[in-house]
Amino acid sequence: MKRRGYLIGAVAAGALLFSLNTNVQAATVPISDNATSYVRKGNQYRFYFKAPTRLTVATKAKYKILNTSNWKCIPYKGKNKNTKVFYLRSGHYNLTTKSGKNVKIKTSATRITKIRNKLETFSHKTYPLETRFTSAIPIKIGQTVTGMTDMYHTEKLNTMNRYKFTLDKDQKVTMNMSVQPVYENSRSNIFNNNDIQIVQDTDYGYALNPWKTKGTLKNGKYSWNLEKGTYYLEKGSARGRFSFKLTSEDTNALPSTPKLTKVSSTEDGIKVDYTKADNATGYGIYGSSLRRYRSNDPLLDAASMIGHSNFTPDGNYPDVLTQTISKNRLINGETYDIAVRAVNDEEGRSFSPVSANQKFTYYIPLKGSHEKPKTPTLKVSYYNDHGSDEPYINIEWDVNPEADSYEIQYRLKGSSKWATFFSKARSGDIVDDPTNDFGQDFKKDQIYEVRVRALHSNLISDWSGVKTARVDVTPNR
Repeated sequence: MKRRGYLIGAVAAGALLFSLNTNVQAATVPISDNATSYVRKGNQYRFYFKAPTRLTVATKAKYKILNTSNWKCIPYKGKNKNTKVFYLRSGHYNLTTKSGKNVKIKTSATRITKIRNKLETFSHKTYPLETRFTSAIPIKIGQTVTGMTDMYHTEKLNTMNRYKFTLDKDQKVTMNMSVQPVYENSRSNIFNNNDIQIVQDTDYGYALNPWKTKGTLKNGKYSWNLEKGTYYLEKGSARGRFSFKLTSEDTNALPSTPKLTKVSSTEDGIKVDYTKADNATGYGIYGSSLRRYRSNDPLLDAASMIGHSNFTPDGNYPDVLTQTISKNRLINGETYDIAVRAVNDEEGRSFSPVSANQKFTYYIPLKGSHEKPKTPTLKVSYYNDHGSDEPYINIEWDVNPEADSYEIQYRLKGSSKWATFFSKARSGDIVDDPTNDFGQDFKKDQIYEVRVRALHSNLISDWSGVKTARVDVTPNR
């Protein structure tokens, strides 16, 4: 009996030693997130958080915390040198240490949802799940904005935050930003890289050179010279905490505004001539189809910068400043809105106001004598994807080697309004979203009428016969 009692005592002592983690090889040990424990080399200590959590760790041990993908979590300074703070998403985490002896460790965990009002200027619910400019959050110059990016399941992988601010005069705007991502840089760059972008709310859309940050950042600064107007600030896509503030001061660094002097068609595309501008290192050419889809989002309709030439302010400029918008970006017969603005790339990226625009219809120049192309033969059908989200009207015509483009018109049967677009496709195209032109999607039993004609430069065929397509199911967009 004494021998048996000795064995029972040995088992109890072994259990105690296990709890102190003295001689267990590569054990996985659950550890409380609000307690004092002991850790040592050779074991993994497991945390599990049901919700995003701020974890404070106080210990003299050398340790690291990793997620289930073995990404190292980044610690931040606590109240003393032995205290570190982590901001963690929900899930499983492992702690390991290099300490060969038992070392005391004190952990304290608080759900971020309980302290959210101290960490976020705007509730995470304020940030829209879609990334439309119309949903941007208004902010003011001088306002400090703090927040958490991609920490909650309700915003999983929605790592773009978008804000909106307005300047009542030309200003140099400086952004001071700090970032505290969750994971180390080398193993999880997708969640540690921040692209900071400023975009002007204008019909001539341009984005200033993005400011890219990687990993942790404290008081990083970047500046832009901006003209009077409204701007969108995009911040993404690092997981974790962030803080930023915009400040502004008067500036005279903006380039002057150039003027268009001539726009013409060439075999290579649209040739654009313009005047020189003061304080410019380059020029941006803008072109947008006048039949661009209208929406509630002004920047979806903005003319993009489709040409850019670089000079040095003190260099030798050519006598005539000119750029050509490549024919690869153009459709014969389409009318474009053309404009130019000056750029200065030296200190941040600065743009002049946009020049007065010019509407111009592009026709590939004719060589020799030609006749108008023959009238296309047309086939039309409705593609039914069985109620999913990608139905369309399929349009086919016979190939004509002489045709440079085709003009397509469609409408709801019984309507007097035709919607028009141009296509460079050789043998057909589609209509996939009639809401752009008629304000409503496809509906079962609707009938659409379609016709097409061919263009060879500015020579235009007769319209084809009108063909119809019936919608046989309402799509589930």
